This record gives sequence, C-alpha cells and structure tokens, in this order.
Amino acid sequence: MTPQLNPFSWRVKEFYRDTLEKSSLIREFIYKYRKWFVYGLTSLIIVDVLELVPPLILKEAVDISIGAKGTDTSNRLFQLALVYFLVSLVQSLGRYGWRVFLIRASIYSGRDLRERFGKFLFSSSASFFDKHRLGELMSLATNDAEAVRMAIGSGILTLADALFYFILVPIVMFQLSPKIALITLIPIPLIPLFVIKMEKLIHERFKKVQEGFSDISASASETLAGLKVVKGMAKEDFRLGQLSEIGLRYRELALRLSRVQGFFSPSLDFMMSLGLVLLVAVGGDMVTDHAISIGTFVAFQRYVQKMVWPMMAIGMAITIYQRAVASSDRIKTVMATYPDVKDKLGVENRFFEKFPEAVNENWRTQGKIEFRNLNFSFPNQNSGSGATLGAAQPKQILKDISLVINPGDRVAILGAVGSGKSTLLSLLPRLYPVTDGQIFIDDVDINDWPLEILRAQVGYVAQEVFLFSTSVEENVNLGLQASIELAPRRQATETAVKLAAIHDEISGLEQGFDTRVGERGVLLSGGQRQRVTIARALAKRPSILAIDDALSAVDVETEEKILAGLRARSSRNTELIAAHRLSTVRDADRVVVLELGRIRQLGTHAELWSDRRGLYRKYLENQQAKEALEAIMAKPVVELQQPGGL
Repeated sequence: MTPQLNPFSWRVKEFYRDTLEKSSLIREFIYKYRKWFVYGLTSLIIVDVLELVPPLILKEAVDISIGAKGTDTSNRLFQLALVYFLVSLVQSLGRYGWRVFLIRASIYSGRDLRERFGKFLFSSSASFFDKHRLGELMSLATNDAEAVRMAIGSGILTLADALFYFILVPIVMFQLSPKIALITLIPIPLIPLFVIKMEKLIHERFKKVQEGFSDISASASETLAGLKVVKGMAKEDFRLGQLSEIGLRYRELALRLSRVQGFFSPSLDFMMSLGLVLLVAVGGDMVTDHAISIGTFVAFQRYVQKMVWPMMAIGMAITIYQRAVASSDRIKTVMATYPDVKDKLGVENRFFEKFPEAVNENWRTQGKIEFRNLNFSFPNQNSGSGATLGAAQPKQILKDISLVINPGDRVAILGAVGSGKSTLLSLLPRLYPVTDGQIFIDDVDINDWPLEILRAQVGYVAQEVFLFSTSVEENVNLGLQASIELAPRRQATETAVKLAAIHDEISGLEQGFDTRVGERGVLLSGGQRQRVTIARALAKRPSILAIDDALSAVDVETEEKILAGLRARSSRNTELIAAHRLSTVRDADRVVVLELGRIRQLGTHAELWSDRRGLYRKYLENQQAKEALEAIMAKPVVELQQPGGL
C-alpha cells in the first residue's frame, strides 16, 4: 500500500515546494553573487556572536560591584570596560562589512533584473505590446523590480540576523539558567503559527496593491500622452475623475494591506513582551532566594529584550519577502511570454551561406519581394489552443495574398480603412510572425533572414509617427551603425533630410540639426514629424522602403517633391507605399487595391483607371471629390462670394 501523508505533513511539503517556486528568481541572484553574500553573512555572524558578550560583561560588572571586596575591583572593572570597547569596535567594523557586501549584492541584483527585463522587452514582438499597457510595464521595471531587490538585500539581512539571534541567544540563556530560559521563552512557539497564518494574507493583499499601482501608472501615462486630446475635448474633469476613482481603489487596497501589516508587528512585539513579564514574576523570586545573582537577572533582562528584535525582524522580513514574491511572480509571468518573432536556430549560418557578401555592413539586397499565399491574423486574438468549442475565430486580416514585386519597383497599395494595408507592410520587417503563407526577399523566406539583417534592409515608416525627445540629427541617425564616423553620419543625415524635403526647414531652426524636438516630436508640426520619420528610414539606405501612409500630413506639392526625389536617387529602393492620393499612386509602377484583406485589383494606374466599374476608379473618384470639397471649405467666405468662387 502507498503510505498516506497526514494533513500536516502534506501541508508542510506543499508550503516548501510553493516557497521554492516563488523564490526562484531571488535564489538565482543569491547564487550569482554568492561570494558577496558569504562575506556579508560572515560579517553578520561575527557581529551577532559578539552581541552576546555585552550582557555577560554587564552581569560580571554588576556582580563585582555588589560584592566588591579588596583593591582589585577597579582593575577588574577597567578590564571589563576595555573588553566592551573592543567588542563594540569589532562590531562596528563587522556592520560596515555586511552593509558593503550585502547591499552591493542587492544593488547589482536589481541592476541585472532590470537589464534582463529591458532585454526581454526589446526582444518581444509587436503583439506583446498590443496586449500589455505601458504603465504596467513601467511599474514592473521600477516598483516590482525594486521590491525584488529589497528582498535580496534588506530582506535576507533582516531574516539572517533574526535567525542568528534565535539560535545564539537561547543557548546563552540556558547556560545562565535553564529554568528561567524555559519560562521566558514560553511565548516563542506561538510565533511561527502566527507568522504562517499571516503570510498568505499579506501575500494576497500585496499582490492586489501592486496590480492597483500598475493601473495608476497605466492610466496616468495614457492621460499624459493624450493630454492635448483631453484638453481639446474639455474633458479634464472627466479624466481627473477617472484617475481619482482608480486612486481611491488603490488607496483602499493599500489600507487593507496596511491593516494586516499594522496588526502583524505589534502582535509579535506583544507575544515577546510576555517573556519580560514572566522574567519579572519568576526571576525576582529567584534573586530573593539567592538562586541566581542580580547580575544574572540583569543579563536575562537584556537577552529577553534582544529577543524582541528577532520578533520584529521576522515581521519585517516576511513583509519584504511577500512583496518580493508578489512582484517576482508578476515579472516572471510577463517574462514567460514567448516571443512569437525570433531568429530560428542556425538561421544566421544558413543565411550567410547563401549571401556570403552580407558580412559587409554596406551590403544591400536586390529588393525582390514575393508574397505567396499569405494569410494573417493578429496573434492571441482568442484563447488559443484552449479555446472552447464554438469560440469565435480570430479575425483574418490578410487573405490569400500572392504578389511578386521586382527590384526597384514602386508599388502603391490602395484600400479603405481596415483593408489590411498597414498590416501587409508591417510584416516585411517581421514585426508580427509570418506563419500562414510566405514572404520572400530575394527568393529567401523572411523567416530564414536574421532579424537584425532583415530590418537593416527594410526601411519601415509606420503610420503612427514617433520621434524621441532628442535632437533632429539623433532621430534621423537612429538606424545607422554606431561605428560610423561623424562626417559620414552627417552626410547621411543631410542626404536623407533632402530626400524627405525637410532640409531647409531644419536648417531654419534655431539650432539646426541639433534642435531638440521635444517629447514625441511635439515641437514640430505633423508634416515635419512625418518627413523626419521618412528621413530616418532613408538614412540607413535600405533596400526596401515601406511607407505606411506617412505623407498624409504634407501638402500635395511637398508629397510630389518627395516622391520625385525618391525615384531620382542613385541607389533607388524597392518601394511599397500605402496611400490614398492620386498623386501618390499615379506615378507607381503598379497599384495593388486591397479590400477586406484580399487583392481585388492589380495593375498600372492607366490600366486600373480604364476600368470604369473597377474598385480603383471608384475609390479615387470618391477621394478626389472629398479633396475638392475640403479645398472649397478651406476658402475664405469672401473669396467664395466672388465670381467663379464656386
């Protein structure tokens, strides 16, 4: 028969396994910096061992003073004072030692954790950021990482100090008087039961507090990012009310945690104070009966007081540990997300076998692109493999896309909102995984391209423009290799901004290319931000240029100037441009018309325009009518009233 575990043993084993699992991240850093932990804990042991000596010195001094006889008393007391001084000196050095080593290990562990989390974020694909809010990730990188760091430093220090006291102090107390030691330590067994009872409650409530803090960070970040929209809609009070509501929820969660923590430490302190009550009740009679000396009674009083610190320290350590475990669990849960876009094993070797010249940083691919039976749905739109029968299938964004684009061709992609233009272009640099169908660049599946090389060859300009709050030049040069010298970098910048038709405007700024653009490029106009973004893609001289409707904020004249410059440059790229203006598509070698994720028409502008019932002609006619109406509405009223104004 299989031996049956009793409920208590089963719970102990479960608690042990659960503790090991929850503390895995903390234990990893302890092992990594084990040398510093050994040095720090050794210093701590020395300090704690010496902490046992002062009460014994005090005992001897009291007993000698009370029963002083002869002239040797002063010398003896002087010797005890000297020993006390030396003990204090060594303790000071030991305390300095454990602070240096343990806190250093803590700081380095926090640095490593944040660095690992940062690398994870940079290696994550676009789908990861579609599912996680910025404020939540910021909270993990700051608040939660700091909670783990505190456990590795202050938490371990406090717990180790308490354990050493628990082991060492009772030993000395039993040496002085076993009877009084047993009596004064009666409350001790109550403490572990109380701690285990409170441990789970603190953990659960702190985890909710951390989640509430993430909600505050996410909401505040979102509000600040959209502050102009809030002000433009006169919704300051409404948004402030939402923030206030989230803050009130967080306050309630924090208060619930504080109530438990506030009850925890005083309860421990009270349990330990019972030992002093028992010492006075029993020890006083023993002094009167001459069973122990007054010095022994005084020493016991000091030792019982020293046992109060471990009680408080355990409470502090448990609190720090629970915070760290909750934070560690949140970080591990997020970092357990497997990136759906990454290099396959050995892909780099196979790629260089086919393109040995790609080892040269100046190498450029020919730029032939082929979409073969491509279908796409955004990852994790439903519950995945565990979805219940009959659950809604993920919406298919692209459907059976097959298209060949020759090197150097300009292909315009036309379609209504939601037709799949942006999605199609975002797949070229593999921002999302390509799993259903294939995309080839120079007859090599993009899944077989190393990501770094692929993205160096594709200049992708997203529809949503983003600039960093640095200078214009730093934004434009973002994609250049760090090894490029200053003169070539400036030349690349000059060439790119000229092609993007923004050189004269940048030169006219107060500090020229060194002008800081502000957060998200707020100091530039919408059209300027778009052109700087295009210049950023052009500066690295990509083989393939993918522009996702990034010319919508510039006027037609400037747009035509940019397109003419792109076509006239010597190292011309293969270009894919998602657009809706006639000026953009008219000059393209071919036009692709998308509708609901499918290619409905394909051909030159002239071919598609000749089809009077075709989607292309209808779309452009509607667009032209819209632009004409906007032009009329933009005219002053006086001008419209003049002959020929309409």
